[in-house]
Amino acid sequence: MSKFFLVISNIIIIVFFINIPISIVASSTISPQKTTQLKSSNIKILVYHSIAPTPDKKESTLILHYRITPSIFDAQMKYLKDNGYHTVTLGILEQSLINGIVLPDKDIVLTFDDGWKNQYTYGLPILEKYGFTGTFGIITENMGKSKMTWDDIKDLNLKGFEIASHSVTHPFLTMISDKQLVNEITISKKTLEEKIGKTIKTFIYPYYKDNANAMKVVKDAGYIGASAGWGKFNNTIEHIYELVSQEAVNNPNPFSNKRLMDSETI
Repeated sequence: MSKFFLVISNIIIIVFFINIPISIVASSTISPQKTTQLKSSNIKILVYHSIAPTPDKKESTLILHYRITPSIFDAQMKYLKDNGYHTVTLGILEQSLINGIVLPDKDIVLTFDDGWKNQYTYGLPILEKYGFTGTFGIITENMGKSKMTWDDIKDLNLKGFEIASHSVTHPFLTMISDKQLVNEITISKKTLEEKIGKTIKTFIYPYYKDNANAMKVVKDAGYIGASAGWGKFNNTIEHIYELVSQEAVNNPNPFSNKRLMDSETI
């Protein structure tokens, strides 16, 4: 009789487990990290423009504002290194938001706008000194002279730096015709891809000015994300085409621009 009850009890257990809904079984075998979608990232994005020594001649306040001297840039990179920061590209940050991957809090994105030659001449050796990477936003028209050459950009690409589009001629995208808007966003992407032989995934808005129309064109052109301007460090998957940044200023602490850090997200 005891054997009979043992058999019956085993049958009941088997039937019970067979009838467990698939979703319950599946959820118990997948780690929370893989099923939880990352909604936002606190990873900081720093923006750089000119990296060059201050000349003897007098310059405008605007030009001085956008210049970081090589010695200060070195001090800023040393600050990041000494404080345990690691660099990732803007594309990696965007991909992490898309795939729900949480990056370490001490990851940071360094972006360099406009493709100035001095970024290659003065900035690149310092980045390599500290083992850092970065994203270079390139304006595809008027290469050479004060801007990088195509050989410079190809070299950056071969060394593992990300090349991003910063438009064809750097206009205010919110103040041009729909046709020009499409051309600025799509032709720059096509040109860069032809020159370096790699898919361009990231767009950086000129003057950091964007609107819904510009974001739609960027998305339709095949970019996975875009950097849009200043605000608090709270980048989300919902705003992947308007990621916020902080402009680095001529100070050894790259986070010293408190006005931008404390401003409202745009």
